[in-house]
Amino acid sequence: MLALELRRTQALLERLIDSSPDAVMAFDLTGRVVLFNKAAEALTGHQAGEAIASLTAQDLLPAGVTQEVVESIRASGAALRLEGYRTEIVQKAGERVPVTVAASLLEEEGEEMAWVAILADQRARIDVEKRLANAEEKLKEREKQAMIAELAGAAAHELNQPLTSVMGYAELLRRRVPADDANARPIEIIYREAERMAEIVRKIGRITRYETTTYLGKVRIVDLDKATDE
Repeated sequence: MLALELRRTQALLERLIDSSPDAVMAFDLTGRVVLFNKAAEALTGHQAGEAIASLTAQDLLPAGVTQEVVESIRASGAALRLEGYRTEIVQKAGERVPVTVAASLLEEEGEEMAWVAILADQRARIDVEKRLANAEEKLKEREKQAMIAELAGAAAHELNQPLTSVMGYAELLRRRVPADDANARPIEIIYREAERMAEIVRKIGRITRYETTTYLGKVRIVDLDKATDE
């Protein structure tokens, strides 16, 4: 009767372990695989029978990780448990998959017998983190574009008023000073340069995005033509 109950309990435990969404592996103190659930098969590409027959922790984990995990468990004190350890699992095809490991030592009458590890595949989480980081970067870029456009609009507005006055006075002088007067040419230059400045201010006012170009070899400046909608 007792033997039957033990078999039932063992079968229940095996079903529970196999139904775990995370990979569950157990190793003896030499590193040989003694337990390998279905999620471990899916994660590594190895079948349980193959893993138990021929694999060790050193085959599945990067160099030095097995020793580090076991030493960390021992250093945890009475709990004999390690959580949140980040590493990689080496698949049968040779590819490495990022995982987090929760591991503990199993003892019997105070003597270490084996250690068990639960490995959670982190690929989906890392993918989500990357997408969130990309979304944040795009949001920052849009905020920067909006700030550039607002700053450009304000600068164009503030520059336009004094520039209009300069052009108005230059035009007045052009009309009053005869063409053969010595001051006529400087006045014409002032007017033309003021017109050129007015065109630059109009471009600044139309800036909608942040586009730069190289100036004097190293310095980056806003490219007024590319930064506008035109």
